[in-house]
Amino acid sequence: MKKKSIVFEHLGQTGLFIKTKNLKILIDPYLSNSVEEIDSSDLKRLIPIPYSPNELDKIDFVLITHNHLDHCDPKTIPQIFSNNPNVKFIGPSPVRKLLDKWGIPKNSIIIPSLEKIKLDSEISLHPIPAAHPQISYDIDNIPNCLGWLLEFNSKKIYVAGDTSICQDLIDFMKKFNSIDIGLLPVNEDNYYRRKRGIVGNMSIREAFQFAIDINIKKLVPVHWDLFEVNSVSPDEIKAVYKHHNQLPFDLVMSVNDLSIK
Repeated sequence: MKKKSIVFEHLGQTGLFIKTKNLKILIDPYLSNSVEEIDSSDLKRLIPIPYSPNELDKIDFVLITHNHLDHCDPKTIPQIFSNNPNVKFIGPSPVRKLLDKWGIPKNSIIIPSLEKIKLDSEISLHPIPAAHPQISYDIDNIPNCLGWLLEFNSKKIYVAGDTSICQDLIDFMKKFNSIDIGLLPVNEDNYYRRKRGIVGNMSIREAFQFAIDINIKKLVPVHWDLFEVNSVSPDEIKAVYKHHNQLPFDLVMSVNDLSIK
């Protein structure tokens, strides 16, 4: 890998494998069939598991947005720790409670605030509030669900995690002035998903307007690919983008097409 480059690999949902010259970072790695096995037999994966957890080594950080199974997986996270004893986990309070339950020691867990966290000399992390379905806080006034803003040199990459739109989130994100790449969930909340027990996120149109509001330059829609009942057609995403002529951001359908130098 060239010096000062960063590459992305999509793991499904909001899951990412990020590699720089010095670091390997996982975000919300769901690398099993836990949702089908624990939640409901009809929640089968639509895409294959990209890695077995025991294949992943030399992982430096695992960032976990919230405690739902498809983001904080009991069949993935402990195995990653077993293979990577020096890895550090970063997540909100409900996530940290699960990590403790799974036997991950406290010295392997970083407690986030809403301040910048330096991961190495080239990359830093801003935890971002997430509304899933609303923004809520733990006893230390840290959000119970998070997104992440990665700063790599002068570039800003926003991984929203699972979130709906609210004014507090818009206001919080505007302080960054512009975002080079934004990964936003588009599996909208609706009556039938709530009835099914699924906490949805923003709609395609909400994601597009949010991208305009916070000045995202490249928008990557995510969280539309893994479960049929919670999916969105990529053709619909592209059709909405085409319908609105000259939107002020580029639509990038695959995370794997991204790289920053």
